Amino acid sequence: MKKSVVSFIAVLLLICFLGVTAVTGVYIPGGWTMPFRNAETTQSDSADTQSDAAASDSTDTSADTTTGSADTAQSADTTTGSADTAQSADTTAASSLKAIIPSVLDTDNGIRLGLDLVGGSRIVYEAEIPDGYNQANLADDMNSVQKVIRQRLTDKGFTEATVTLTGDNRVTVEIPQITNPEEAVQTLGTTAQLTFIDADGKEWLTGSDIKKATYGYGRPTGNEVTDVHYVQVQFTSEGQKKFAEATGNIAARTDGTNIMAIVMDNQVISSPSVSSQIDSDSCVISGSFTRDSASELADLINAGQIPFSLKQVELRSVGPQLGADAMRTSLIAGAIGIVLVMLFMLIVYRIPGLVASIALCFYMVLEALIFSLVRVNLSLPGIAGIILSIGMAVDANVIIFERVKEELKNGKTVKSAIDSGFKRAFTAILDSNITTLIACAVLFFLGTGTIVGFATTLGIGVIVSMFTALTVTHFLLNRMVDFRIRNPKAYGLRDREAGKQRFAILKNFKIFGGISALLVVTGLVALILLPFGKNLFNLSIDFAGGTEMEFNMHTEVTQDVQTEVSGLFKDATGVDASSVTSSGDGNEDVLIRSTSITSEQRAAVIDKMLEKYSLADTDILNNNDVSASIGSDLQRSAVICSVLAIVLMMLYITFRFEMTSGMAAVCCLMHDLLIMLSVYVWLQIPLDSNFIAAALTILGYSINASIIVFDRVRENLRTARREDFASVAERSVWQTMGRTINTTLTTLFTIGMVFILGVPSLKQFTLPLIVGILAGGWSSVLLSCSLWNVFRKKFRKKRI
Repeated sequence: MKKSVVSFIAVLLLICFLGVTAVTGVYIPGGWTMPFRNAETTQSDSADTQSDAAASDSTDTSADTTTGSADTAQSADTTTGSADTAQSADTTAASSLKAIIPSVLDTDNGIRLGLDLVGGSRIVYEAEIPDGYNQANLADDMNSVQKVIRQRLTDKGFTEATVTLTGDNRVTVEIPQITNPEEAVQTLGTTAQLTFIDADGKEWLTGSDIKKATYGYGRPTGNEVTDVHYVQVQFTSEGQKKFAEATGNIAARTDGTNIMAIVMDNQVISSPSVSSQIDSDSCVISGSFTRDSASELADLINAGQIPFSLKQVELRSVGPQLGADAMRTSLIAGAIGIVLVMLFMLIVYRIPGLVASIALCFYMVLEALIFSLVRVNLSLPGIAGIILSIGMAVDANVIIFERVKEELKNGKTVKSAIDSGFKRAFTAILDSNITTLIACAVLFFLGTGTIVGFATTLGIGVIVSMFTALTVTHFLLNRMVDFRIRNPKAYGLRDREAGKQRFAILKNFKIFGGISALLVVTGLVALILLPFGKNLFNLSIDFAGGTEMEFNMHTEVTQDVQTEVSGLFKDATGVDASSVTSSGDGNEDVLIRSTSITSEQRAAVIDKMLEKYSLADTDILNNNDVSASIGSDLQRSAVICSVLAIVLMMLYITFRFEMTSGMAAVCCLMHDLLIMLSVYVWLQIPLDSNFIAAALTILGYSINASIIVFDRVRENLRTARREDFASVAERSVWQTMGRTINTTLTTLFTIGMVFILGVPSLKQFTLPLIVGILAGGWSSVLLSCSLWNVFRKKFRKKRI
């Protein structure tokens, strides 16, 4: 008893310790401290370091060595400027704190917040069109610019950044959280055209001839004596031909000028020597590289794939797209939702509910620490991943507690019921979490932009939730038994009426299926019509492009001003603005984004703005058409990732269960997504970038719910004798009914509070999620086993 009390207190103290660590962080020198001490000094030093580094890197004239797959790498001159950078870095480290474990409040070193929550910096570039350029290629080339910049930002960890095309030859980049515009430019890197030239200045290749460049460490050619840092450059088919001709020409020189300079923005970033012709689809640049210098060279080469140079024409800060109150209301709503979840668990499960609440606290502080350490990007999609992972954390506990109650009902003691409940619940928890992790892995490795942010938060959350459910919850429940709390009623067991009649689910499949068909038909029709140019959705500026207007207000643009301007815009045009944010020095500019409006509507907006706020024509800073921030590449990425994730999940379900169950699970998944699409059409909710996060959330949630039911069917089939599959499935659905209802409710508590208390943009995001979650509960209970039974009869001849 004494040991149990001590261990129980130790767990509580550990949770408190982790909670304090999450809030304060760990920084050196100075040990425990709040993250904002010396913040101004740190930021100033950091900016100086970046400036020094940029200056030294731009004058790098090191003569590295370029080799093909069979050439020998030889070191040449060392890279210049490294010492200055290192010295500056040392100075910074000496004068500021270093984050060992960043605080959750420390957005400089820990969690990154998205544009929708905190704003950031806005950079506008204009293409510098060279003489003789074919204007017919401009649209395609600008799309390439958008794609390259977005990928570059994703590679640097800014998955929530936006890249849009403005007019014919401009691209607007918004990088979240970086409020210092100059720092944003350094983060994005140079945007000039990349060229490969010889000693006479002859240009042989450009960035368009490069597929990509990657950093590596090892012995790339096999002729190295030791492992080296190197850069591998992969060419296009045309680039391979040019590179073979160039290296052959340069290697044949006899005057000692066997150098191929890599030039960007009129600055030599590397000068590798060439000893022989290289006719290969890739080459290796090696020499006196460090890890950082090799990685930087690879990044610069990748950045140079833009088909023409870009000139910076605008640089300013922008406010949060969801408004200044979005973050605060989200946190309040989330906290209330979690409290409601805990109260629900206490009422329904009693002692196990108390244990679940403690385990949920452990889960949240551990997840927060991990989020800070890996620097996750937190915006609406990231928040969606967190909400879903909290729901799955509670779900694992609900599965366990329901199994424990069943074991108690069968007459087992509390101790044996707990052990047996965990053992029987393990496979259901494992299978449901693995299917979700499969989706997360696909989205993380193949996705771009906000898809990566969503996959990161959800994946981390799923792993942490599974760990806490199977370890912390199990440990604490056993301690409750040690405290001699052994009354089955204290563990949620209630007396039930014997022989209680229940309606038949599988026999009424036609009724439930018919209702579902009516609900999904709108979304299905809208989806089918899209390729034929018929759009039933209310596509936002994110998907369809639109209009961007900006005015100098000569005063700080507060949340009240943004709300007022939003109302003025609707009065003038009859449509809602996609976003109204502050921008510029001192936040004195207001930036309005909306779907495309006519010239008459634009004029009406301008007239009302000039009249209401006494503005002059010179205060109109921007009035342009903009492209979709979610380009065709990002849309394609989302579709490919989702399809691949569904296929892999189906294969896993087939492996763990059977093919017919996988088919049923995918049908339920499509059912839930189509119902959500129908809601978008019925209510004309703007289909924006957050739709991707909403769809992916339902993908993870729905498949999880179906797996739980299927796991119980599989378990019951093992002990079934002459009982047919339909009867086993019917019993299994009712056995998991409590889990499905309770998990749906707990998930709705968190997301429902965000809907009730959130700003309008949050309401537009959470409403489809609520509908999708309800659809997931409906399909897992009333459709999943019925579809499995139908597919079994059609595609199987043998009965299990």
